[in-house]
Amino acid sequence: MNYSYAPMCSLMAGTLFLLQPNILFAQAAPELLETLIVSGERSETSVVSQRILIKTAADFSAGARLDPAELLQIIPGVQVDSRTNYAQDTRISLRGFGARSAFGVRGIDLQVDGIPMSTPDGQGQLASVMLDNVASAQVLRGPVAALYGNGAGGVIGLQTEVPEASRISAGLIAGDLGLTRQTLSGEWRSENLALRAQFANTDIDGERPHSSAERHQAGVQLFYTTENNLDVIVKHDYSNDPLLQDPLGLTPEQWRNDPWQLNPAAEMYDTRKTIEHQQTSISLRDNNGATRWQTGLWQGERAITQYLGFAGDAISGSGGVVDLQRDFSGINGSITHSLNLLSWPTEISLGAELAQMQDERRGYVNEFGAIGDLRRDETGEVESRDIYSLIHINPTENLMLYTGVRHTDLDFIVEDSFIVVGNPDDSGARNYREDSFAIGGNYAVTSAWQLFASSGRGYETPTLTEMAYRTGATGLNTGLETATNRQHELGINYNPEEMFELTLTQFFIDTENEIVVDQSVGGRTTFRNAAETKREGIELLGRFTINPNVKLQAGIQSLDAIYSASQWDGSQLPGAAREQYQLGIQWQPFANDTLRFDLGAQQRSRIYTADNNQVYAPNYTTFDASVRGAYVVQSLQFDWWLKLANITDENYVGSVIVNQANGRAFEPALGRNVSAGIKLIHQFD
Repeated sequence: MNYSYAPMCSLMAGTLFLLQPNILFAQAAPELLETLIVSGERSETSVVSQRILIKTAADFSAGARLDPAELLQIIPGVQVDSRTNYAQDTRISLRGFGARSAFGVRGIDLQVDGIPMSTPDGQGQLASVMLDNVASAQVLRGPVAALYGNGAGGVIGLQTEVPEASRISAGLIAGDLGLTRQTLSGEWRSENLALRAQFANTDIDGERPHSSAERHQAGVQLFYTTENNLDVIVKHDYSNDPLLQDPLGLTPEQWRNDPWQLNPAAEMYDTRKTIEHQQTSISLRDNNGATRWQTGLWQGERAITQYLGFAGDAISGSGGVVDLQRDFSGINGSITHSLNLLSWPTEISLGAELAQMQDERRGYVNEFGAIGDLRRDETGEVESRDIYSLIHINPTENLMLYTGVRHTDLDFIVEDSFIVVGNPDDSGARNYREDSFAIGGNYAVTSAWQLFASSGRGYETPTLTEMAYRTGATGLNTGLETATNRQHELGINYNPEEMFELTLTQFFIDTENEIVVDQSVGGRTTFRNAAETKREGIELLGRFTINPNVKLQAGIQSLDAIYSASQWDGSQLPGAAREQYQLGIQWQPFANDTLRFDLGAQQRSRIYTADNNQVYAPNYTTFDASVRGAYVVQSLQFDWWLKLANITDENYVGSVIVNQANGRAFEPALGRNVSAGIKLIHQFD
């Protein structure tokens, strides 16, 4: 793939040239809400920011940092399904949004340091993100998430740790199943500048036949602030996956007999994927004074070649080999002004976002693992134009209110270049015009007790990939309509002191034209609109610092997600668990980083694989344990960790493939496995 760096490099150079050379100090990466409200003295405790669930690096248990699931445990509402299949990515859903995804992430807005990792049509992924230096993971649920636009059933944001000192480090990770990972990082920090360069190589043999993976990653980040208090973040990330074998799914009978057996189609058609991804971004932020602003620019390219588990030789079958070249870019900006309205402290934010993507998609016959004749050749383009506004007001010291709206114009265009006898012109176009809104508030009954409630409307258009196929026909699936939802949320928060926090939330979501899987065959998935769905649930989050040595976190979620009309009326949405319980215990015998033990437990109820609810992945309970330590001798620091996952060797299904037509819907999770890591750090004076 030929990457075009010239436009973004010119932009970066021009931006750096315009900035004052006298730099004061590097600031932290922007938090999740910075693209809506540019925080200042008043907004640091805004009602919106209080709805974000945050896990910091101190909350993360030890691990190889290969999977975002490691960072998103014990966050109520979030369901993370680890496929142990690196060709298909981790499946993430939030209150049932995204449960239909056959690969990647749908229905959830993903961000890293305030820059979208989701394309304008709602597709997203975190597989290309290096997770080694993530400082925090933030999750925004409920109606206010709809203000992030298309597909924002929720928002997940990762924040990168800003270097605090100049140092170099080298690490090695090894584990069962042939896992090896080497990392190298260099950081430089002066009083006025922070830089980081990092590299990682990963190889995995896999537990099932035909499930090995190879990944190479690199990243460069720059953080600093000019003398006029303008925060700047410049990033470039690169990921190359030359081999991601796809073992495909198993039928329930195959899984019960031998969960690690070979799916014959995987070897017959040599199912695999290669990915090359790069993204460059610039963030500018001024959060000082009564008027504050931020802007972000990003540009990237992604190349995917995927061999599916069938030939796809029919002239109108689109092929069994996918060759996708994607270019994407965007710019967003917002401005926030603080004022007194009727003597009430008020903040008004206005913002806009422009984004585009272009897919060059070709399909070829899969000649038993080799590329055959052309069966598809088309260009797809998506452009989005968004404007939004948010008002936050404090009528009293105890009461905070907010309301916001967002409008989106989204255009899809597909031009077909493979027009032959038996395969007509499949070109098509579709335009979507949608609005979302949210209104809510927070009331502090006492300094420890707070009540909150909100309501709103959100929407989710089909993605370009979801529109790519039609069941039993050719051409763009322009019949897919926007799924619209009405969300309501209320709850109570008890936080008497830093050592204790308890939050109970109840929510109600009604969706019309829910986008669901129609059928999935051999890696190809088609979609349709369901009539109506209904979600109701309760979430409980508890955080307790028992003493300086022991901390406990617990998360409980109950989700009743059902079809409320059509032939599946009363059936549970496939892919979404009805109940999930998570517990994490952290023990530091010396009340510092010298030695730390972590114990985690998770219980999840059954998950149905299809709309008819006839087949389901059974419920399961797993336990993980880890220990880690850090030792410092002068300028050298030695970090180590050891993890035992799935202690009881539970045989369970890690993920299901929704509405899989051939019945092979089960993707087994790993059995008992051990991994360990060491890192040597040298810090400069």
